Amino acid sequence: MNNKKYLLILLPFVCLFFFSACAQHHIVYPSPKGFDLNNGEKLFVPDALHELSGIAFPEESSNHIFANEDENGIVYFFAPGEKKHQEIKFAKKGDYEDIAISNGFIMVLESNGSIYTFPYTDLLQQNAESVKVGKHIIPKAEYESLAASPMDSLLYVLCKKCAVDNKSKSLTGYILAISKDGDISLKSEFQINEQQIDHFSSLNGKKFRPSAMTRNKKTNQWYILSSINKMLVVTDDKWEVIGAYPLNPAIFNQPEAIAFDNAGNLFIGNEAGDKNGKATLLKFKLN
Repeated sequence: MNNKKYLLILLPFVCLFFFSACAQHHIVYPSPKGFDLNNGEKLFVPDALHELSGIAFPEESSNHIFANEDENGIVYFFAPGEKKHQEIKFAKKGDYEDIAISNGFIMVLESNGSIYTFPYTDLLQQNAESVKVGKHIIPKAEYESLAASPMDSLLYVLCKKCAVDNKSKSLTGYILAISKDGDISLKSEFQINEQQIDHFSSLNGKKFRPSAMTRNKKTNQWYILSSINKMLVVTDDKWEVIGAYPLNPAIFNQPEAIAFDNAGNLFIGNEAGDKNGKATLLKFKLN
């Protein structure tokens, strides 16, 4: 067989591979109304946030974004897009997962359910001096999601892996009250139905494992992120699922943090994952 005939035989297979690869690269993933999760603005992330695990904005301003990583008891804050950052130490090393700001307090969730609280005014110092630790407020389990609702002075914590959900098709969350002194107490519970998630996007027989959550103040909807499931779930204010969106793994390699700024723009942070990678912070503008 001469070279020309050989090339003619191979040509259809080469074209098929080429167009298949291009099609995969240009897959457009669905997005919640008002956003395009296929096109985000990549913002600078300090090297200290290699294992980025939580982000939040103060209720009164979006000039600074607050963040934590999952090993050191430090809160970092910086203007979105700028390379300079400040930090405040609030505790020793641990396993810290998410951050929330409300009623003049900064709160950080530990994976076992403990919540560290200190006044916003402590940011003027290098170390937080008025830290309170809320232990045993919720059942000991695995948690990664914490969000604040300034309009009602409440905190919301969602189970990632709780014994109470092992044999059910639901996910348990806890609603906590914040006192004027920064003390936290349990108020009530709520559930999210996994079958409702399946209705919009299949969980493929797996449990839904949230890694972060936040409230959209413009719509009162909850946005719940899952790194394991590579999915963003949206519920209404009664925790009824109204959408579930698979995430492009090329963009969201390890999504662990989520927040809205006061203009309604959506921010999602990815942990670096491996030692050679870098954390990413993406801004998705409200259309």
